[in-house]
Amino acid sequence: MVMDAMGCQGCSYRGMSTAVEDTFVGVRFREETNLTLCATGGQLLATGEHVVVDLEAGPAFGKVERSPMPVFKPCQKAGAKPVLRLADDGDRTAWERQVQNEWNGRRYCQQRAQELGLEMKVSRVDFLLSGKKATFYFTANGRVDFRQLVRDLSKRFSCRVKMVQVGARDEAGLVGGVGICGRTLCCSTWLKDFRPISIQMAKRQNLSLNPSKISGQCGRLLCCLAYEDDQYRKPSRTSSHRPGTDS
Repeated sequence: MVMDAMGCQGCSYRGMSTAVEDTFVGVRFREETNLTLCATGGQLLATGEHVVVDLEAGPAFGKVERSPMPVFKPCQKAGAKPVLRLADDGDRTAWERQVQNEWNGRRYCQQRAQELGLEMKVSRVDFLLSGKKATFYFTANGRVDFRQLVRDLSKRFSCRVKMVQVGARDEAGLVGGVGICGRTLCCSTWLKDFRPISIQMAKRQNLSLNPSKISGQCGRLLCCLAYEDDQYRKPSRTSSHRPGTDS
């Protein structure tokens, strides 16, 4: 298998291992559906223990939901997030403060945006465990001048603030939910890249064109319309033999 800093180039690794290693556990952050594979560095952790994990954004508070966690591919091991330590009382206090800040931040941001006449909707707020940085995700129909809003938020919560404008599909992935299929939204679990979706996909699959049947929580056409579209694009297999001729 060829691997580089970015991963395994489309998981060219074809093998499958059922080996379970005690040094890998599944950790859940917030109310996320998926578990994050984390490396314990040789430490044995039990299900239910709270840990602090080094994520890309910074240290994060999580709960061990599966120990040990099966690892199927070498690239998964390479991408496992390191567990920094077992959470102590200080970490639990910081986590409670983080949750409260996120709730208050979303409420205050939406209220202040209305006062400033900004047409935007706050979708989600993420604070770091340290409380030194916060990211505010929002949707809007056009560009928004949020410079004054950022200053107000920074002053209110004494942290560095980043505003991120997202589209309707990205918002659905951030917020999460259950689709009309009865399963957790693909965009909030595993789907990260959005393909262009057209009504022609539904027509090719002989699906109902009722918007309520083929639209997702985001109000756009269902991403799953593209999953089997390639199969419906293939020409039907018809015989080229014409009557009265030899094959």
